[in-house]
Amino acid sequence: MEEKKKLTKKQETFVDLMVYQDYKQTKCAHLAGYENPGVAATRLLSDQQYAHVQEKIMELKAVQRAKNEITFEGIATKLGEIRDVALADGSYGPAVTAEMARAKLAGLMVDRKELKIHKIDNMSRDQLENRLKELVLENQIILGTSETVEDDKDLIEDQTDQE
Repeated sequence: MEEKKKLTKKQETFVDLMVYQDYKQTKCAHLAGYENPGVAATRLLSDQQYAHVQEKIMELKAVQRAKNEITFEGIATKLGEIRDVALADGSYGPAVTAEMARAKLAGLMVDRKELKIHKIDNMSRDQLENRLKELVLENQIILGTSETVEDDKDLIEDQTDQE
């Protein structure tokens, strides 16, 4: 069985920079202290001689992914904690918001938005009349006729003129 090679200080620094920083491989090699960072980075990441470096990078990246993984349980737990803290603090608005977010996460609540776009320019007269009837029924508009009422009584004069 082959013994695992240990990382040198430069390799450790390179691995840490590759995993925990948002740098390109050449910059990681430069910051780790390599004289020819482009060549060093390419070799460290692809040459079979440095498989132990590549394995360490993959291992640490897997740990990072697991740590930052977003799961249903994790989010639900965190939102529950936020709700509990908000309730204890008397902040009911944030507590309700957290609880609604938990309900949405569980699929119990869905934001539904419908966009209806009707172009009346493309409708025939019959289609337009039918659509107007639908809108009247949906919005409970009472259609009727109006009549004008004539008042034969004299108009009441403005009382400010009588002073």
